[in-house]
Amino acid sequence: MALLGQSIPISFNRIYVNGEYVGPNSKNELSLFNPKDNTLVAEKIPIADKVDVDNAVKHAEAAFNGPWASFTSSQRSECFRRLADLLETRLSDILALDSLTTGNPVSLIPTREKNYIKNCLLYYAGWTDKLRGDYFPADDGFVKLVRQEPLGVCVAINPYNSPVASLFIKAAPCLATGNVLIVKPSEKSPLGSLAVAPLFEEAGFPPGVIQVLPGDGKTGALLAEHMRVRKISFTGSVATGKKIQIAAAQSNLKRVTLELGGKSPAVIFEDADMDNAVTWTVNGILARTGQVCVAASRVYVQKSISGKFISQYVERMKAAALGIGDPQDPDTKYGPLADSAAFEKVRAMISRGKEEAELVFGGNRIGTEGCFIEPTVFLNPKPDAEIYKSEVFGPVVVVKTFDTEEEVVEAANDTEYGLMAGIFTRDINRALRVSARIDSGVVGVNCVSMMHIQAPFGGKKASGIGREFGEYALRAFTEPKTILIK
Repeated sequence: MALLGQSIPISFNRIYVNGEYVGPNSKNELSLFNPKDNTLVAEKIPIADKVDVDNAVKHAEAAFNGPWASFTSSQRSECFRRLADLLETRLSDILALDSLTTGNPVSLIPTREKNYIKNCLLYYAGWTDKLRGDYFPADDGFVKLVRQEPLGVCVAINPYNSPVASLFIKAAPCLATGNVLIVKPSEKSPLGSLAVAPLFEEAGFPPGVIQVLPGDGKTGALLAEHMRVRKISFTGSVATGKKIQIAAAQSNLKRVTLELGGKSPAVIFEDADMDNAVTWTVNGILARTGQVCVAASRVYVQKSISGKFISQYVERMKAAALGIGDPQDPDTKYGPLADSAAFEKVRAMISRGKEEAELVFGGNRIGTEGCFIEPTVFLNPKPDAEIYKSEVFGPVVVVKTFDTEEEVVEAANDTEYGLMAGIFTRDINRALRVSARIDSGVVGVNCVSMMHIQAPFGGKKASGIGREFGEYALRAFTEPKTILIK
């Protein structure tokens, strides 16, 4: 089995269970292709079945109740720090594996992805001894203590757009609080997750604390309905999130965190710093070629400055199109869409959008092979246009003009999504007033489409349940226990 930096095609035909790569029980397999040219990257990737899932859960329970349960907070912290040190030299090769199957440019690896993952580990390394409980005085004859206890066997079902980063975002708070984790990466991008798993044991985590089961939706469903799994953390589509919540409720009422889709509004007021607003909104739709849940896909600009803003915005999008290319080239800024299914979905939505809004720029395929598509700008759509209402998950933006603050707040909130928003203004009173009224889990002021490890991240309405990052993620992986002492 080739692991890192080997020539294509490579093979990852095992699952990672209890500290080693083992042959799966399942005979079902899938193949992976490079979206830049549809060449084969890897084949015979296992689709873990019920036996594989049961076996992983059994080992996870044994690990949770085994030596891991007696690790002190400082021992857990030291494991995190050793893992961060190991990743310093090995992470780039691991992240490059997923570039082969997702189209994520390798240019993101040295700074954005590598630093993001390392900072996440070091942040939670410092939290292992700081998640405190409570004490209430015995003024009624009872001392009341509250402990924060780990849940047990947890599952991470991760998206294809940032598979290894998502693994660490979920694993760090999960393990910091003493839980164990089974990772189900997307069927489109399992390679990096399989490759990184052994580093946990090398860093000192006991076998079974982290396990990786590749597979498709059927594998995810088996985990979501498993009676011995206590928590699911899922990142992905609203439709799949609903299925996971139903499976969790119908099985054992396992805890669920859902980080789902978005249709993020960016509101540009007439007093905004124009260059800053254009920069953030363009970057906010083009990051990972628009394949991020926080993409700034609805831009509202006040009419008094709309001509100037739209002109600059379109010029930046045209310039960005020149940066689209081979994702394995370190000079490439933007790659293709993740696969042919994603490509055809986005193309179909653009085609229908031409009947519902004014196409200002883009919408065409780039080249004759692969899944490359131009950045695309629509203007002033019909109120119920699909391109305006639904998440596209591609480099497609809708720009809409407005007159008043009241009008734009109503428009921004007229959606079932509520993950991310941005407000651009020099007026601090307006910034605070509008950010309070925007129905979104995160609101940026003079920025958009970003998140920070210290602050909670998650959605309102159909964009999700629960929060990731910061202390809030630790609470999501623990259960309070009250102890009454007479």
